[in-house]
Amino acid sequence: MIRRVAGALLASMLLAPAALAASAGKWNSGEVNGFTRYWTTNSSGASFVVWCHPERKVNGTLFHILIDGKTPAPNTRIKLVLDKEILELPVNNQGYIDTGCATCSDSFGYIWHRMRAAHSMAVKFYDQRYAGFSLKGAPEILPGPVCPTDWQKKQPNS
Repeated sequence: MIRRVAGALLASMLLAPAALAASAGKWNSGEVNGFTRYWTTNSSGASFVVWCHPERKVNGTLFHILIDGKTPAPNTRIKLVLDKEILELPVNNQGYIDTGCATCSDSFGYIWHRMRAAHSMAVKFYDQRYAGFSLKGAPEILPGPVCPTDWQKKQPNS
């Protein structure tokens, strides 16, 4: 009996954030512990998540990508393909693509706008894992203003 109650409570906690989420096409958004999360999942279960926290200065704005249930290997690079344009992005020591340096911040802003305008997106990890993602609904879910990057939050008067 206790397991059923605990299971029901856990299920309601997990489903509550989903109930508050917005969806358009293949993209979703929702609030989780002060973060705004923008995400899509493909038919193979791979996910591409953008985490945005307006005030958190470390790992407050980043890309979190899972292919075959795993993030990219730390301290490698990924290839992000938006339409026919290929961008190489560094992976931090936690397996995320963060925005803590000036170049990372600029790349994030550029990618944000490209995700709103492009038609297709794919990610390839250093170990050759690959996933394609739909951008259907991304312009409606990703707002015009870009999330503040970690690098911008560290800079006075920027």
